[in-house]
Parts: sequence; C-alpha cells; structure tokens
Amino acid sequence: MSGISSKLHKLNTGLVTSCVVGLALSYYSYIVETAKEQDENYEAMCDISEHVSCTKAFMSEYGKGFGLIPESSIFYLPNCLYGLGFYAIIAIISVFNKFSYTVVLLSLSIGSCLSSVYLAWVLYILNSVCVVCVSTYVVNAVILVLSYRKLRILTRPVPSAYSQKSNRRKRH
Repeated sequence: MSGISSKLHKLNTGLVTSCVVGLALSYYSYIVETAKEQDENYEAMCDISEHVSCTKAFMSEYGKGFGLIPESSIFYLPNCLYGLGFYAIIAIISVFNKFSYTVVLLSLSIGSCLSSVYLAWVLYILNSVCVVCVSTYVVNAVILVLSYRKLRILTRPVPSAYSQKSNRRKRH
C-alpha cells in the first residue's frame, strides 16, 4: 500500500468503526425507548439519577422528530431511527475514496454536528444529561474530524513521477 492509500484505509477504518459505535448507541436507544413505551416501570441502565437519564430525553417531546416535526407527519419517528439510518449511510459512503462521496460525507457530518448542538441544547432545557446522547455527539464529532482529514488527503495534489525525479536530483 502506498502512503496515501494507507492513510485513506486508516481513515476509512476509523469512520466505519465510529459508525458501528453510533449504530450500537442508536440501537440501544431504540431498545430503551420501545421498552419504556411498553412498560412505564422499565428502568434502563443509562438511567443513573433524576438528572442523568436517557429515558427522560428519549420520552420527551424532543425524542421524536427532533421536536421539530409535527406528530401528523410520516417523518415523526424516534430520533434513534434517524441515527440508525445516518450511521448506516455514513458507513457505506466512507469506503469510497472519491472526492464527490467525501464532500457528501463531510456535509452529512457537519449536519450531524449541528443537530448534536441542537440536541445538547435540548438536554440543557430538560435539565438532564443523557449518557447515550452525549456519546453520539462525540461519535459525530469524530466522524466530522475523520471526514475532514479524508477530504484533505483527497484534495492534495498527487506528485507526479517527473516531479519526484527532479526533486531527487535537486537534493543531491
């Protein structure tokens, strides 16, 4: 593997790994939310105290459709389902080492970080800390950094064989 393809491989591995973590967190939140809807007495592992509770966030008015989508809409779904879709799409897109795919990857990761800021504000409004939610914010930030690094590598000019030979001659 050349230096550039090795770097891209490491970034892609980091992106896919981050997506697997994001998928696991989103799936866990789906399990918690469904269990809580079926059994009001259900207590999740992430419910540590009154102010550190994931079910408080999941079951709030912001837990579906980000608190922005009306209940009558077909898009009024638990936020975790959006997370599952997002992380699956990012995992698929991240394995392609093309400029256009990486621009989409970076754009989606910027969007996810903006939504993370909004949802962190929601946690502040709810006066609660959601360990699962905050973990997804960290995953989104990692995906943003890795996406940016990947774009930087793909936009660097590739040195041609001719320029490498002339650089070697200049050094000697």
